[in-house]
Amino acid sequence: MSASEANPVPLADIPGTPELIQWFGSFPRFHDATILGIDLRTGEPSRLRIRAFRMTDEVDDKGYFVLDRHALVTVTIEGVTEVNLVDFKLPGIIGDMVIASHDAGFRISWDSAYGVSGSIVADSIRFEIEALQPDESG
Repeated sequence: MSASEANPVPLADIPGTPELIQWFGSFPRFHDATILGIDLRTGEPSRLRIRAFRMTDEVDDKGYFVLDRHALVTVTIEGVTEVNLVDFKLPGIIGDMVIASHDAGFRISWDSAYGVSGSIVADSIRFEIEALQPDESG
């Protein structure tokens, strides 16, 4: 299932969502965000590390959209039951990410503009956010 085909889950069901919304102004699609790392574990939490930002309506003197609200978003994933990763190159650039209900848990799916794309199914997920300066790599 591609990210665009999934049925989104109610975001209020995911711990850390209020902090993401407060930082970005809405729940991020993670478009053009960078996947810095995928740490898959058995019997302990797994993590997906994403360097994200908010794209504003402003353009700079070179004609590029101004990006602000840079952050490192860590998705902590517990009870991984399924992994499907394609073109495993990191860092990867996300095209679109969708979080959907799956049986008793969640499916995180993302398309890629470059590098790794795929999906992870798990019992539970939560978000953590850490503010970054625009030039920090996270």
